[in-house]
Amino acid sequence: MDGWEYYPGELLTPEALAGREAGQHTYSGEYPNFSHHLSSPYGTATYRLVLENRGGPRELSLYLPELLCAGRIYVNGTLAGEQGDVEPYKPHVVDGVYSFRAERATELVIQCANYSHYYSGLYYPPAVGTPTAISRMNIARMMVYGLLCFGSLAAAFSNLALWFFDRDKQNRRLGLLCLAFALRVSYPFLRSLGVPLVRPLYALEDFCAAAVLLLAILLAGELSGGAVRAYHRKLACPAAASLCAVTVVFPLFILPYAPLFINTYGAVLFFWKLLAGVYLLFLALRGLRAFAPLGRYLLCAAGLYGVSAAVSVLAANRFEPIRGAWPEEYGGFALVVGFGALMVRRGMLLAAENRRLTLHLHEEVDRKTRAMEALLQERRELLAHLIHDVKNPLAALQSYAELVRMGNVALDQETAGYLDALSERAGMVEARLDLLQGFSRGERGLLPLQPICLNGFLWQFYEDNRPDTELSGQTFVLELPETVLTVAGDEERLRSALENLCYNALSFTPEDGTVALSLRRERGWVVIDVTDTGAGIDPADLPRVFDRGFTHLPDGSGQGMGLFIVRNAALEHGGAAEVRSRVGGGSVFTLRLPLFEQ
Repeated sequence: MDGWEYYPGELLTPEALAGREAGQHTYSGEYPNFSHHLSSPYGTATYRLVLENRGGPRELSLYLPELLCAGRIYVNGTLAGEQGDVEPYKPHVVDGVYSFRAERATELVIQCANYSHYYSGLYYPPAVGTPTAISRMNIARMMVYGLLCFGSLAAAFSNLALWFFDRDKQNRRLGLLCLAFALRVSYPFLRSLGVPLVRPLYALEDFCAAAVLLLAILLAGELSGGAVRAYHRKLACPAAASLCAVTVVFPLFILPYAPLFINTYGAVLFFWKLLAGVYLLFLALRGLRAFAPLGRYLLCAAGLYGVSAAVSVLAANRFEPIRGAWPEEYGGFALVVGFGALMVRRGMLLAAENRRLTLHLHEEVDRKTRAMEALLQERRELLAHLIHDVKNPLAALQSYAELVRMGNVALDQETAGYLDALSERAGMVEARLDLLQGFSRGERGLLPLQPICLNGFLWQFYEDNRPDTELSGQTFVLELPETVLTVAGDEERLRSALENLCYNALSFTPEDGTVALSLRRERGWVVIDVTDTGAGIDPADLPRVFDRGFTHLPDGSGQGMGLFIVRNAALEHGGAAEVRSRVGGGSVFTLRLPLFEQ
């Protein structure tokens, strides 16, 4: 790593260096770029190192990771290879291996040029060894990055697949975190192939690193309970999102034209990593203090990343990580593994809770059902007693009024009118109470259901009501099938429902119109249709026609009880009431009742 002669601002060949006194010395990574000696981070430089061989001649290899961002490599005065083009400048990011025969002394001369990236020159340490040792080192390094990259990629796909099915935002965030980290550590495989797009590649790396921190902060905030705090919503999350935007905008659109901001950009990234690590530790400690069930997992993952970020910033290039990954990358993988374990533990807790709820679900449902049935039974009994108590004084009132009439009491015309009105109102109240009492019996299961032959029942209903229905000029018709159809029901309730349907249809049918009553069988159902040729019903009103209190009679009368009675009668018989209508094309009201078969 150390002992390199350093000539900033110059591109010197081995011939130009022959006989020249050694300039200043440096080690790999001491200077991130050329700004320490030149007026700009961009420029050129030459590095020279003489290796002494204390044994006999041997075959060696030089491993040189990504010269930033173009260079020439000379070994013993001979051009051994190039990475990109130095003059004219054309960057090309690639890892190179150059073989040579080492005699007593071997001279290495490396020329570098950079006008693309915020790092410059011989930033990453090279390695020299036997070809077998260099190959073994590279294989070990690729295995480490393969574990980091493809392990994270598998976790990303599994979590995103889970999110696709259950739409849990935590699975989505963890899947994106794993995906961002996998892209972040994929660069060794790209370097081995050679990448000409230098700026987009490094911008992608920086963006993925910032995205990992953003998603980690979002996940840690949710799992620790800090997401509800104002400092998390208004400061930490916007800052993390802004850094993601900065890592795209600066490398691609600002640094190529304003290189003086390069050092500022690097300092911002370093300090952000430290702050993000500290904030993750804070969230982990907050979750642990609040006794969150996942606090320990969060503390472990955030703690490992915080330590790795601190080591990466404070000990940058103080050692040689050529056999593995950088500390920050190990910390990012710790986040992936830690949050993965955390989500597995979260899933286990949710599964245990689901099992507990399922175990007690039947007991809870039975208890709630019994309580509801008891409450409804009490209300039904109260309603029945209340109706009975109200009907007694009402019957007495009607009896007294009848006695007054039968007693030939001399009443003036006005008082007689009042008495008739009183009797009429009492009769109306009694009719309403009878209807309410019928509903009460039906709710208590007391509605008497007997086999009813609908063919004869509808014929008799038609004969009884045809004279009244045709008084207004409409035609009332009946259509019966040849097959005998029977239902289990109550004649009075069915007659009441049919009267409401037929007279409702008459009220909306013009004088020359037709109201048809028909009977048919539809699989296991008996269907009674009442069809009119009236004005039809507005589609917006169709869902409400059976609601209590809804009425659209032409004369504005009605209390909206008729169709409500029809629906309740259908439900009491185990069936349903339906309606089809078209504005200007009439309406069809249907009673669908279960077929009764011996």
